[in-house]
Amino acid sequence: MSSDEDGRPSAVERLLDAASRLFYARGAANVGINEIIDRAQVARMTLYHHFPSKDALLQAVLERRAEERLAWLRRANERAEAADGRLLAVFELLREWVESPDYRGCPLANATIELGGQLNPARPIARDYQLEVRAYLASLAHDAGASDPEALARQLQLLLDGATIDALVAGTAEPAWHARQAAETLIAAALEAPVKTAPRLF
Repeated sequence: MSSDEDGRPSAVERLLDAASRLFYARGAANVGINEIIDRAQVARMTLYHHFPSKDALLQAVLERRAEERLAWLRRANERAEAADGRLLAVFELLREWVESPDYRGCPLANATIELGGQLNPARPIARDYQLEVRAYLASLAHDAGASDPEALARQLQLLLDGATIDALVAGTAEPAWHARQAAETLIAAALEAPVKTAPRLF
């Protein structure tokens, strides 16, 4: 993290921190530039020097959010030595996340839904993030000896995404617990026998 001469986080870091928290709590459309610069304690010209528009700031926030979420996901590597244990550790991390007091769901999915439209600036960032998550899960599935690592990765990603939304709506961490149980079943099946995939309909 870069910092100013006085040791504080740099103006850019303060802007990204402030915007990230406000956008996540209330949605980008409900947060104005004045509130962001007040929270970040920077001048308006400082903001526009680094980010020519609110959309540019939002894009930078989402890109940083994606990096943060991927770093969060890879913490599973520290939770277990075996690859199948790391796959299950992903769902332990999910439970801890949804139990946090400021949990508001996935910030990338939230922004994609909020902004909508064909030229949605959040969608490509969220899509790239999804692909990174799937690749990570597929790598762990391969290392664990899954018969079809890509199929298992897709299934586990659907569990993650579904539990993330369900926990937000329900206001409880219980969906994360159920997702972990389902993940355990899927992983065990993938390691014991070939996966029989249904024919694609689209």
